[in-house]
Amino acid sequence: AGIVIGAPSPAERGRAGEGAAPQMARRRPTGMTAPIPADVTVTITSCDRRDLLSETLASLRAHHVIGRLLISEDSGSDDMRAWLAANVPDATVLPGNRTGIMASIDRLHRAVETSYIFHLEDDWVFDGPVDFEAAKRALDADPTISVVCVRAFDELKRKHRDRSAALGAGLRVMDPASHPEWYGYTSNPGLLRKAFWARYEPVSRFRHDELSGIAKRDGFRVAYSVPGLARHIGDGRHVVDAVPQGGRDRASPLRRLRKAVKAKLKSLWA
Repeated sequence: AGIVIGAPSPAERGRAGEGAAPQMARRRPTGMTAPIPADVTVTITSCDRRDLLSETLASLRAHHVIGRLLISEDSGSDDMRAWLAANVPDATVLPGNRTGIMASIDRLHRAVETSYIFHLEDDWVFDGPVDFEAAKRALDADPTISVVCVRAFDELKRKHRDRSAALGAGLRVMDPASHPEWYGYTSNPGLLRKAFWARYEPVSRFRHDELSGIAKRDGFRVAYSVPGLARHIGDGRHVVDAVPQGGRDRASPLRRLRKAVKAKLKSLWA
């Protein structure tokens, strides 16, 4: 029997067009919540976006009872830490001071004591419950899977979706040639083994996409659940990572090349 994660309803079987995907009507909670398995720790990166974090947690709690919850609050704000203590008392809060998302991931994952991690940022809502047991089976069955990602599949680029391949029932993987760095790793909502993070720690040595490209070259790939059930709500609210001490340019090599070409063209036409 295949592994089925988030099988689509008839209303969800259509494909979204190019560009921004239409927002599906969110599934209403059934009134029943399932406990997240004891061998899974939920980790969330946060940076003083309490409205988004509140919606993310409310959405996740509508479908699940959370056992182990770690939040990296990277704003350095005492006010935000006090808010978390008052409003999310069941979370262990790990404070940072604008160290960036990858350092936040290190901070979180280093503190995890379980074999599996369900990781996400503070700006997602869930259309339904995550099938954690099916995701664990997928990871255990295929050591090349870095993350079982539950992001809504129609939020990914259509040209990449069109080149994806089935990986058992309910999962798809992208063609590695779709992008030079993407699809080897993602910090979007998904289940991963702590051992994957430990292989590359500290991941703060890398940009997010850089780590993904390295993982892809090492033979890893992200498996996406279809149709997926987590939708991004943080558009236009991006938090820019501070440049680490030493002034390392965190932009990708391709982005640096584009900037250099633009600067050269501008100087030629000046």
